Amino acid sequence: MKQNSIKFGQLAIKYLSLIVLLLTTTMSISQNHDKKKSDTDKVFDGFYLGLNVGSQNIFGGAFIDNLDVLSQKNGFVVEFSSGYRKQLLNDRLLIGAALQFGLTDGDLEQVDNRNQLKIDYENSFQFGYSFNLGVTLGKKKNVLAYAYGSVTKRRFNITITDINRTSFSQLDEQRFLRYGIGLETPIYKNFSIKATVGTVNVDYDEDTNMDVDDKFDFNLGVVYQF
Repeated sequence: MKQNSIKFGQLAIKYLSLIVLLLTTTMSISQNHDKKKSDTDKVFDGFYLGLNVGSQNIFGGAFIDNLDVLSQKNGFVVEFSSGYRKQLLNDRLLIGAALQFGLTDGDLEQVDNRNQLKIDYENSFQFGYSFNLGVTLGKKKNVLAYAYGSVTKRRFNITITDINRTSFSQLDEQRFLRYGIGLETPIYKNFSIKATVGTVNVDYDEDTNMDVDDKFDFNLGVVYQF
């Protein structure tokens, strides 16, 4: 447990350093850019880059003796996105799509008591694509409330060890739906901040040792709108 906490802390420092570097670089570019949005501009229209940090529902499975042995936790995730969105119907309706790449604190552990096996699941990244549907609020249409759906893929390298310390490996590849709601509002020039809360929809065809709990995803992020 102590080693996991140390690893999590090191991972968080590494990812937050990347965030600071990205924000500093992007703000420098923004300050040297002549374009400024007026109150009549579409605030959320066009191409954008996004960066989220937060807690996501992470789960993996090892198939042993006709049973999918699952493990689950809330893990720290840094997620980068690039997408396009369009404001319609007097700029009140928004639709959008994005590609996503995430760095995860995704390592899990489990014990199969039937066979006295220790299972280690290793995951450090995820990919996905998402769709957004939202409405702009307020007189200036500068608050965005939206719903999102994201098809996410993760891969776990699994090591299974018995009591004699003999080990063998498996690969677990997942594809599942994340969905939820979010709010976004501009804070400085082309920058916006956003917050989302969501959950996952997952179903296993095989028998499992446990159900995947409906743990919530919580994320905070920054968006640069071109």
